[in-house]
Amino acid sequence: MAQISRPRNLFFVFLSGILLLLFFNLFVTGSGRYTTHKSSTLKETRSLRRHVVIATDFPPHFEVYMVIAWTMSKLLTGRMESVHVYTDSLGFNYPESVRHSGMFNLTAGGSRQGLKAAGTLVKDVASNTLFDDDGDVGGQIDMVILATCEIDMKRWSADLLRIWDARPAGQKFQLVCSVHDGGNIGWVGAYATEWIARDALRLLSISEQFADLKTEPFHSSLFEYVKVDVHYCIAPLPPLPHSKHVFLGKRGLANAAIVGNLQPQRRNYDGTFKDLLRSLIEDAPAWGYLLELSDEGSFQPDLSSDLTPFKLHLIGGGEHPIPKTLKNVVIHHRDLPYPEYYALVQSMDIIMPAFAENGAYFEALASSAIHTAVMTNVPLLATPRLRDAYRYVDDDRVVITRPQGITEIQAILALRTDLTKRVPNPHNSTRLKHDVDEMVKLGWKRPLSEFSEFKMDLWDKNEDVIWKILRDL
Repeated sequence: MAQISRPRNLFFVFLSGILLLLFFNLFVTGSGRYTTHKSSTLKETRSLRRHVVIATDFPPHFEVYMVIAWTMSKLLTGRMESVHVYTDSLGFNYPESVRHSGMFNLTAGGSRQGLKAAGTLVKDVASNTLFDDDGDVGGQIDMVILATCEIDMKRWSADLLRIWDARPAGQKFQLVCSVHDGGNIGWVGAYATEWIARDALRLLSISEQFADLKTEPFHSSLFEYVKVDVHYCIAPLPPLPHSKHVFLGKRGLANAAIVGNLQPQRRNYDGTFKDLLRSLIEDAPAWGYLLELSDEGSFQPDLSSDLTPFKLHLIGGGEHPIPKTLKNVVIHHRDLPYPEYYALVQSMDIIMPAFAENGAYFEALASSAIHTAVMTNVPLLATPRLRDAYRYVDDDRVVITRPQGITEIQAILALRTDLTKRVPNPHNSTRLKHDVDEMVKLGWKRPLSEFSEFKMDLWDKNEDVIWKILRDL
């Protein structure tokens, strides 16, 4: 997730809000599919958990828990139903990206939905007069979702367990834990077992690669009895104005992005730089650059070329050295407010995961780059391994499949020039040739209509999951 700060230009914030409102009305409300498609008959099949709170001691994951809140708020629409988020700060100017979109009512202290201070969670869960409610549970919270289980359990588990035990039978609340890092398991033995023994815990993962937690070391903590569901954190981001950071070029794939904080143990920056440099040395004109280096030893864009000079954008906080030769090719964007961040990503031609081969993003840790690509309607360059790890994007409508036998840079050059002959095939593999030909044939552009259809399908799946959770199914 990019490190971003509050904007300095208030006019830009105001303008962004107005644009978000206009586009949301066209893109979302006009579709008619954002309201729930669930029938009233289904709603009466079981007693509904009606007062849901989502709490976190780790505000930076708002991209995840605010989408859960959005799905919940679409389904819990009755007078005696409510959704509230308990957090100390949304920060990073995120509220300005969603406040005007209708995604979620961020009015603090709202009677049906809104934001509350994280420090008031325990008091509110302990109250039995919080809501004017004539339901079976009375005016109590009957579902608590911890947005980052690996962190939030430490702060709240003991107090919530005490309240749960004190409630009479028939008035117990359900605890739902949203998990992000399958490699962070300290909370399992420390907190989860007591909840599982009471049959009061279920998990909500943000991606499939670690949704099944019923293997070592989880089985020793009664995890075979825990229900695990997946909710995809895809917000309804409308189209935004073209980013001021991206040149509107002539033609060709010109802007690729690696999205996320610069963490070399998770992303292969050095390998990407070496591969790009090697390719530039071999054929700089194919990338839109001159053969001669500048006086300071950097590749120079060829402004007379029919192809737009290629730019690799690093979008995220942190630091990592960029070779001097790539000074004009690689651009690092940091500390962007969210409206500007989303506009920048949305202006890309393609998203490069650049995952480290032995990194956690394939097996245990979910990368925000995946859902960001889908949200911003930018095709994701994905290997079969990545498509298998993140099964929700295993769909040609939103990804470009790169054979694992070639690098990301080699794939981008082939897509940029429409020439498969640029891809090395030293062993003359007919299957590799076929897959590269197929990749280039399908091209790097994906219609907006296909992204929209894909996201509609995901939002339907999210509703199905939340309906099931609300009914303890």
